[in-house]
Amino acid sequence: MHYICELDCYYFRKLVKMDYRTFFKNWKNWENFESRTDGINGVYAFRVEEQFGRVQGNSNILYIGKADQNPKRKKGIWYRLRNYRQDTKGASKRLKKIEEAFGGKSSIEYAYEICDDPRGTEKALLESYYEIHLEFPPLNRSA
Repeated sequence: MHYICELDCYYFRKLVKMDYRTFFKNWKNWENFESRTDGINGVYAFRVEEQFGRVQGNSNILYIGKADQNPKRKKGIWYRLRNYRQDTKGASKRLKKIEEAFGGKSSIEYAYEICDDPRGTEKALLESYYEIHLEFPPLNRSA
């Protein structure tokens, strides 16, 4: 049954094309990180207020990611986002440099949407971004 649901989700995304520009609804200030919520999977994004140039057009999206954790391990979006607040490696280290360049955490916003297929949804959002700008968001290394 799970296999059929994945196929249905795949074909649904193909029929209803996602647009990264309108997908995320509730943006929150990165400085005021919300209370802990565990075990929730979905997709998330970071943005700055001002749009910046891309290969084609402009965007304010810095990164699009997913939290696709096993709910029994009590991880998920909150845990994934919290990792970005650490000064470690990869996208979190690059996000830290963006914070410094733009004036701290208060200059960045984040949003997330809960979904059943984070991997497929993230892929569709990155495809949407790439179609519009001919490149991925600056903190995404690949799709």
